[in-house]
Amino acid sequence: MTENRGTRTLLTNGDTVMLHPQGVSKFKILSIDEDGHALIESLLDSPGKYAFSVAVKFLVPAKS
Repeated sequence: MTENRGTRTLLTNGDTVMLHPQGVSKFKILSIDEDGHALIESLLDSPGKYAFSVAVKFLVPAKS
């Protein structure tokens, strides 16, 4: 993953993000901890959907 500078201060709970600037899948931030990791979950409803943790520095704000 490529670090996206400046995203740590711009993103908050409830924001929609992607894992790559040219990404297709979108995720919602459920929470952000003090260590700079976000718990995110896919916006698509699908069987087996689960939340997972990723460093905030790798997230890209999704365009609405």
